[in-house]
Amino acid sequence: MTDDVLAADGRVIGTRAIATRRRLLDATAKLLAEQGILDLRVVDITRDIGSSPATFYQYFNDVDEAILELAKEATEDEKPLVTLLQPGWNKKTGLEQAHHFVDAYMVFWDTHHAVLRARNLKAEEGNRHFRAARTEANLLIMNALAAMVTEGVNAKRLPDSLDPFTTAAAVVAMCERLLAFQPEMAKRGSDKNAIRNTLAILLYGALTGH
Repeated sequence: MTDDVLAADGRVIGTRAIATRRRLLDATAKLLAEQGILDLRVVDITRDIGSSPATFYQYFNDVDEAILELAKEATEDEKPLVTLLQPGWNKKTGLEQAHHFVDAYMVFWDTHHAVLRARNLKAEEGNRHFRAARTEANLLIMNALAAMVTEGVNAKRLPDSLDPFTTAAAVVAMCERLLAFQPEMAKRGSDKNAIRNTLAILLYGALTGH
């Protein structure tokens, strides 16, 4: 496996080109947050960095390819969260551990929210590349949660009828959709602290049976 960064035509690019590619990615993320994916055009991205569409196409074939790269970067940032999901949560410390995970997950989501929304939209539209990216990211957390549920079932803290992977998928869906809905919830009086506490309590209950 190589860490080389490639141009759109597969050539390995140098330091200066890598910096230009980075600026294009940063501009893409910025504009996704400001105007969403539906109206985002190559010319908007290149204008933001004072460049031309020709420069963009040296590194990416289209806007989707740039967003997909950002989604892959987000997945890398998500990987450390798995260390916060280890079997053995109990009544004494489980709620605190749940809060630690929720805090980290909320920071992750807030950092990458525009990219994650775009990734999920493209995945729901059936784009196989974005579906694969979403699946890879979700499986990071799902597999860790499933191991925790399995341990809880074996230790008789959780019902035998709980399917570990289904439970894990339900928890991930709950966390992801709730955080995606934050702006609408804020309009209805649910602030970040309310979301944080609610998610932590639900997560604690799902993984400990308390």
